[in-house]
Amino acid sequence: MRDCLYLFLFMLHFSTGCIVSNEQQTIVITGYTGASVVLPCSCADPQSTVGTFTWHFQQGNQWIQVFQDEKYSGRLVLFDELSPTNLSLLISDLRTNDQGYYRCMTETNIFTDVVLNVKGCDLAENRRTVAVTGYSGESVVLPCSCTELLAKPEHIQWKYFKEHQYKEIYPNKQIENYKNRVKMFNPNTPGNLSLHISALTTEDQGDYQCVVSSQQVLTVRLRVEEKTPVHTISLTTHQPSHLTQDSTTLQLELIPQHHTPQFVFILLGVFCSVLFLALLAFICWRCIGSRNAKKVTTDGEELKREQDNQDDVMYSTVVHVKTASTPAHTHSDPAELTEYASINIKP
Repeated sequence: MRDCLYLFLFMLHFSTGCIVSNEQQTIVITGYTGASVVLPCSCADPQSTVGTFTWHFQQGNQWIQVFQDEKYSGRLVLFDELSPTNLSLLISDLRTNDQGYYRCMTETNIFTDVVLNVKGCDLAENRRTVAVTGYSGESVVLPCSCTELLAKPEHIQWKYFKEHQYKEIYPNKQIENYKNRVKMFNPNTPGNLSLHISALTTEDQGDYQCVVSSQQVLTVRLRVEEKTPVHTISLTTHQPSHLTQDSTTLQLELIPQHHTPQFVFILLGVFCSVLFLALLAFICWRCIGSRNAKKVTTDGEELKREQDNQDDVMYSTVVHVKTASTPAHTHSDPAELTEYASINIKP
């Protein structure tokens, strides 16, 4: 009896089919023109069995199957072959008219809705004129870009005003002079529509247009200037006729420098630093020398002062004579007593 119950529940489980996730809910997805987007839809139970399911697009008050609409031809991919319960839809090469409401519906009329918003290319400098300067013989980039760099415009044209009308130079070259000279500047960024022109000539000067649509146009005014000429000086030295009759010509190219090279400022800074250190060392040396000279002078003055003190000492001899009282008729030599005394005479 229990086994029969398990079998009944098992059969009931698979008979219900796929119940999509986010049932009766609306999911909002944002995409960009020219890119791809995935509209999510899957079974809530990965073990469920999927019978049939469809994707619809709302057009007015009707729901139209996307695989039956010609505008989606070659741009739709399903994931159910790789994962049976993954019912998501991939739309490539998005266009602005792909925007709207989509519905993923299973055979049991259980569905989930997806709102797709598609952002297109709006020129950053729409209806304006941008001035650009180039030089003959070099390359130049004419700027043009979308406000959304991930958005690729459905159509892009570059035109050049010649003979009183604009003629296309990219992607089709209606002017022979631009063949093999123009290309997109950064093809890896969909929203960067800038045009690269190589080998400029004065004939390239004029007005260009970056055209995305009739309402999205940017004008670029190109000015081409002559490159600064290179001055050449020829020095001819004639050899003596008895050696050779040929002349040797030395070509010296003098290229005018409009800007001082950066290394000159670096050398000037280093020189000033060394000069400052040398001046600082000289000042220190003079201070030390003055201090030593002052010390020597002080020692000399003290030595001289000691010598002067010694010279000021004077020795004198004092003789004391003592005579004894004797009769006048008696003569005797006086007894002399000599003492030395030092007298310090201050000036």
